[in-house]
Amino acid sequence: MAATGTRRGFTLVELLVVIAIIGILVALLLPAIQAAREAARRTECTNNLKQIGIALHNYHDTYRTFPLGSYNLREVWPSSGSNWRTLILPFMEQSTVFDQLSFSSDPAVHFMAGGAAGAAALAGNEVLRNLDIKAYRCPSSVIQPFEIAPGSNNNGTALNIQYVGIQGAARPIPGDSPDRGTWDCGHGWSCNNGLLVPNEAFGMQAAVDGTSNVMIVAEQSGLVADVNRTANYYGGWHGARHPRTVLSGACGDLWQTGTSCVRFAPNSNIVQTGATEAMYRNNTVINSMHPGGINVVLTDGAVRFISNDIDFWNLKRLACRYDREPVGNF
Repeated sequence: MAATGTRRGFTLVELLVVIAIIGILVALLLPAIQAAREAARRTECTNNLKQIGIALHNYHDTYRTFPLGSYNLREVWPSSGSNWRTLILPFMEQSTVFDQLSFSSDPAVHFMAGGAAGAAALAGNEVLRNLDIKAYRCPSSVIQPFEIAPGSNNNGTALNIQYVGIQGAARPIPGDSPDRGTWDCGHGWSCNNGLLVPNEAFGMQAAVDGTSNVMIVAEQSGLVADVNRTANYYGGWHGARHPRTVLSGACGDLWQTGTSCVRFAPNSNIVQTGATEAMYRNNTVINSMHPGGINVVLTDGAVRFISNDIDFWNLKRLACRYDREPVGNF
């Protein structure tokens, strides 16, 4: 009679131990996996900004100036302008889109005037409706490309662009004149002590502090008090709403999108009426979803990571093109 062997399986205790070990390993590995994914997303975001920096330089090579930050050079009301994000499209491999846009034919201002984004409906420029340009979005952001954020007017479903032009620094600014290049235009501090400003264009020579000491574009892909308050009120293509010339003491009711006059530290969670609470204000916060800080483009085209803990005066030095104060570590 053949002997019958006994087959021994896992006991319940052994099974529970194995499951516990697997759980521990997953818990140990998950943060590393998430960190690796975020590192990849941050690298892609950095590459987007490098592409934007190159586009700005190519624009400058062509026109001997950087684009207008946000603009509306027409003398009629109501009317809407656009911003630098539209003007560099041909240098972002988007000439086909740009060639379909409707601009003012005023020869004095060439193609830079008019209402390339129209208003909320993108009238005359429907090609911009639901147009997704990945180089204008940071993959780390939770902001949806065409979302209509609370308080926004993006009924034309234009892209929420997650990189903002730098007007400069809000009062007080570094240097010997703390109010220089800043005005109260009814929507927080407006400024033209940076390089991408309302209704005015500057060349590289305007960065008298040196192109490696002046930032021209910053990330704006995060939330403020858990809400999208980025400079995308009508979507990312809109510029200045009111007809206006250059900033001055009589700037009045100037509201716009596409640029920001830096007034708060990176990733500040500040909702201040008249400054940051609305997407058309002039002091929207520069921010990101990256741990610890944001990416910015310097005027020389370099992309740098700016810590949330940067000395705020140094941040203002970076935003201002002519303060003549040395920029410390950042």
